[in-house]
Amino acid sequence: MLLTLILLPIATAFLTLFSSKRMQYFLSGAVLAIGSYQSIVLFTSAENMSFHLSSLFNTVIIAADIILLLYFLYQGTKHNSSKVIVLAVVQLVLFLYIEHAASSGHSAQVVVDGLSKYTMEYDISSGHSAEIVVDGLSKFMFLIINIVGGIIVLYSVRYMEDEEATLRKKQLFIAGMFLFLSVMNAIVCANSLMLFFFLFEMTTLASYQLIAFRNDELSRTNALRALWMNQIGGAVILAGALIALRSANTLMFDTLLQHSGGMLLLALALLSMSALVKGASVPFDSWLLGAMVAPTPVSAMLHSATMVKIAPYLILKLAPVLGTTLLGGVLSIIGALVFVAASYLALSRSVFKEILGYSTVALLGLMMALAAIGTKETMMLAMVLMLFHALSKALLFLAAGVLEKQYHLKSIEEMSALVHRAPKTVGYIVLGFVSLTLPPFGLFVGKLFAITSVASLLRERPLLVIVLVSMVVGSALLVLLYFKVSSALLSNPSDTLSAERERIPYGYNIPLIFLTLLIVGSGAGFIIIQHNVLLALLAVPLTFVFVLPRVMRGMERYDRTDPYHCGEKEPFDAALVYFEPSVRVKRMIYWSFTLLFVSVAVIGGLS
Repeated sequence: MLLTLILLPIATAFLTLFSSKRMQYFLSGAVLAIGSYQSIVLFTSAENMSFHLSSLFNTVIIAADIILLLYFLYQGTKHNSSKVIVLAVVQLVLFLYIEHAASSGHSAQVVVDGLSKYTMEYDISSGHSAEIVVDGLSKFMFLIINIVGGIIVLYSVRYMEDEEATLRKKQLFIAGMFLFLSVMNAIVCANSLMLFFFLFEMTTLASYQLIAFRNDELSRTNALRALWMNQIGGAVILAGALIALRSANTLMFDTLLQHSGGMLLLALALLSMSALVKGASVPFDSWLLGAMVAPTPVSAMLHSATMVKIAPYLILKLAPVLGTTLLGGVLSIIGALVFVAASYLALSRSVFKEILGYSTVALLGLMMALAAIGTKETMMLAMVLMLFHALSKALLFLAAGVLEKQYHLKSIEEMSALVHRAPKTVGYIVLGFVSLTLPPFGLFVGKLFAITSVASLLRERPLLVIVLVSMVVGSALLVLLYFKVSSALLSNPSDTLSAERERIPYGYNIPLIFLTLLIVGSGAGFIIIQHNVLLALLAVPLTFVFVLPRVMRGMERYDRTDPYHCGEKEPFDAALVYFEPSVRVKRMIYWSFTLLFVSVAVIGGLS
């Protein structure tokens, strides 16, 4: 089954290069169906699996890694980016040194019964652990990648029909999306640090290529920024691997996590820093915001629904050790502060996709905060947030794509009274916001239980009061943000004409319906498993969502007037109320988070 999840998208990507539009729909539908089925079967199976890679395959991975780093070096030279060049050289040197050290073997001093010592040769190339391990966390990630990711690929076929590009370029785009699914399926079961690094950089490559898809100056600039920032993540992974090799004599996640003392926490701190980079935590948020110039399926797939989920995934993987340490406490505080800061910064934006991007940065911070606390309950809640955030954000991004292609709208300032022109699309957007905010949906339930869970830990860990307060403040700011956008969409001025009927093309509508059914089904499922009839009242907001666009269209329109203005129209639009921080405040925020980012390594080294 694992091979199917990894190889099927690769084979489909190849076929896409020679297929017609109808065949692309068939292939993407088949990958969605087969990938979803295999993911569900794996998720419901109790058995964990592990696989050793042959020496030949390991050699191929090493060669591919070197080629990839050389390609980054070439791109840095071609575009005259000193940051990309320096980071590519640093990565290349670290990578070659680690591979050389690992292949030559190391000696480890092992204490036996506290009486004698002897030297044991440990062959790292074969290792005691397998390079591929499929555990419960991997199976959970397969669900997000193959169901949500599969729906986004299906949507991208229709989106590319409306994109101005050559046929070959459109085919390459869809093939790239399939390949990305394969990489994501592989990275979440990589137990080898070096394999994880390779796949991490493959996601960086995918991000770089897809952001630059439109090949204009802005796209290329933003793609280069995404490249060098993510290269920082790759560099700290290699630094963490080097520390792991020197202090614990291993390059495997599971073996590393079984060690204690030495430089273990420094290795984990460096790996955690890569999660902060990939999760676009402040001060690395600009790479994700810049990525919004890419076609919308890229925003949905790479930068909201799946790729950035590597960040909380990695913290969850390390959480069994991090949870009880000062390092884990610092990471949880950083995540919580990112939740507040990104929610606040989102209020200053007017481009719809950028608002969604900042909202994603905020919620990723919350997920990492819960994961780093490391109790069984907070880790489970982090996973709940990951799943439902992926569904809701995919719905919102795909609806943003409909607005972009069907109505040529990107800024919320252009979306005033949109409910009269596009009630169905507005309905999808409002449902997305409600599913992020209100019961009975997973985000609301997850945040509510998270506040309760963190509050119960305050006696043992007083510093978590920062996390608790941040969760309350950040949640309030996000509600304000969603209200601001919704007020623009649902406004009701008298001079707006209604469209006869909104027709959303099937290629857009079917993926949106899939996501709607999954979101509504998850809310209904929560009510059913509680065995409490009164909880059915939680479904009231859901009814409200479906009825609201129709009610707004039927309402008598009006304008605010003031008798002292001689009856002239008095415009008021909540969507135009911005909360722009001053340059000084913004600078302070970014410098503070830069210091916190560096402090992760310092605390890891001193612990």
